[in-house]
Amino acid sequence: MAKQQKTLSPFMRHIEDLYQMEIEDEYRTEAQRTVTFNFPAEDACMLAAIAKRFGRSTAAFGGELFAEHVRELFVALSPADRQQLGAEADAECDRYLQSKGITRTWTGEGHKGQWARYADLCDKVDAEGQANE
Repeated sequence: MAKQQKTLSPFMRHIEDLYQMEIEDEYRTEAQRTVTFNFPAEDACMLAAIAKRFGRSTAAFGGELFAEHVRELFVALSPADRQQLGAEADAECDRYLQSKGITRTWTGEGHKGQWARYADLCDKVDAEGQANE
């Protein structure tokens, strides 16, 4: 017979969630990488104003917006480029995280990182789409 889990009060769950967020925030901060790019001053000023309105830094706010576009750009690549660039990005990300003292326990022989797995998924979706035509 399975042991029943103890039901936590909402307050205990809240404290557990706060501890978990604290751990994740520390990792998330270390796993952030600064990227600098130029775009029209008018747009940059509006981005800063919007970010400020919501109590965010321009860098944090812009990063959240831009991340989704990176995924869209990746999907638009040719299958060969997705495979090649995915492997390159995963290797660079591993080097960067290691430089920050972050090691992944799931790395090793035969390891595929996030972008390589995403490339495989895109290839699978492409193949299924071609089979259905």
